[in-house]
Amino acid sequence: MDRKNGLTGILFLVFAGCNLFSDITIDTAFENGHLGKYTIIQPDTIYVGPISGHRDSWFSFKIKGVKNKKINILFEMIYKGPISSIWGAENAAMVTYDGKGFEIVKDIALTSKVPGAASGNYVQKFTHVFREDEALFSYCAPWSNTKMAELAEKLNSDRRVQIESIGASGFKKLPLTCFKITDGNLPDKTKKKLFLTGREDAYEAGGSWAVEGVIRFLLSKDPAAEEMLKKIVFYIFPIFSVDGVAVGSTNYPLDPENNNFVYVTAAWDKEPPYHEVKLMRDFWSKMKQEGVEFDVGFKFHSCCYAQNHFRPEDCAKENKSKERELLGILKHNIPWREEAGPLEAPKKYMNCSFLKVFPNAITFSSHNDFIFAGQYTGTEKNVYRRHEDILQDGELIARAYAEFFGIEARETAPYLMAGDVDVNNGKKGAPVSYSVYYYDLNGLPPAGIKVVINGKAFKMDCAREPDYKRPVKYTLQTTLEEPRNDYYFTASNGKKERKIPEGDYFLPGPFILN
Repeated sequence: MDRKNGLTGILFLVFAGCNLFSDITIDTAFENGHLGKYTIIQPDTIYVGPISGHRDSWFSFKIKGVKNKKINILFEMIYKGPISSIWGAENAAMVTYDGKGFEIVKDIALTSKVPGAASGNYVQKFTHVFREDEALFSYCAPWSNTKMAELAEKLNSDRRVQIESIGASGFKKLPLTCFKITDGNLPDKTKKKLFLTGREDAYEAGGSWAVEGVIRFLLSKDPAAEEMLKKIVFYIFPIFSVDGVAVGSTNYPLDPENNNFVYVTAAWDKEPPYHEVKLMRDFWSKMKQEGVEFDVGFKFHSCCYAQNHFRPEDCAKENKSKERELLGILKHNIPWREEAGPLEAPKKYMNCSFLKVFPNAITFSSHNDFIFAGQYTGTEKNVYRRHEDILQDGELIARAYAEFFGIEARETAPYLMAGDVDVNNGKKGAPVSYSVYYYDLNGLPPAGIKVVINGKAFKMDCAREPDYKRPVKYTLQTTLEEPRNDYYFTASNGKKERKIPEGDYFLPGPFILN
């Protein structure tokens, strides 16, 4: 049942009091399902808001009754500053019909609520033509508590993995799950210790995708990964804010109204401590009692569609050179990321509490976001990426850890990112352009890059003289001939191959709209 709310704002007064018929239905009654207060104001238009940018920017809902229809979804965001300084204004949306392959929404507009105004609320408009009658419309591919539970079940019998809950969450009584990953045939005592945390803010799904990328690599048959587990112990939390993820909420929920952010560092000394903070404090104390001294602490954040970066954080003065060494390797592996500077407030990094317990550690935060920034690619706008890209980022981060601890990288498969097609639909014979960015860790040129459309492979070409030290764009110009055109990409560097997406699913491609 659609919720009917009073309409506010000059843009929407014309619709006030209307009860227009629409056969569109919206469902948020599922894990991670969330949409701010909304109204179907026309048969093809959904208005959401006005909503707070940091409270209700999470949207993930099922929409039905939309096959072959162009639907407009308008989000009015409460904002008081200048429009030019909106943080996260490049937000995207993604659509999936099968829960696996995600299509990036291409028709996005951001405007001031009052035309010409220098500040005030703004409206983000997504317009999309749906291929099927039912779809999931989401700010990004979800990474849920259920997915974490499924991962734990899958790895439960793996001798390299120990799975532990450090306690239940405050509201939903969900486990805060830690994956300990190492080669159990060798003693831990002489191994390096790494502590990785994802999703301190529930909204930041990219953090969990990157953590999964790390885990996938560690448990792969890659010789570097096997050597890592002989020399390193990983303690990994894919989701810290399990309650926030459960209810589909941007902030980490301290109370039912979900009014505050909380970070372990910021709340470390609060008495009585917040529930999840106490659980983490107890866990660190337990590690300390067992003689564990962490060498690296690494947080996986994500603003989703802002600049990717690494931020070197707290460490002892004598470890600064080690910190810079690891940062250099990380930036070499992932050259599209910037180095972020210190946080302005509070006047300390977010890992300072970690150092109180493990003073010899070097610490980082990382933003695992779904874009190549325009200033990096030399494009007018940011280039959108998917969760498959962030999984690859996780592998590249893991390989940086390996090199930092003296483990040779050896041969690696190339990486394929920002794969997309430029149109959502069209008439038979309409021009279509597929594109993907090729990147090889060792700067090797491709032995072949192909896009496979409806099972048929097409060679892709590069438009300019490539620099293989960074991602290089390859394209295929073709025409729309089949009713639907699902696709994937493959590449080889002459030694190893990679397919994106991995597995048995495809990306939903353009279709012929009659």
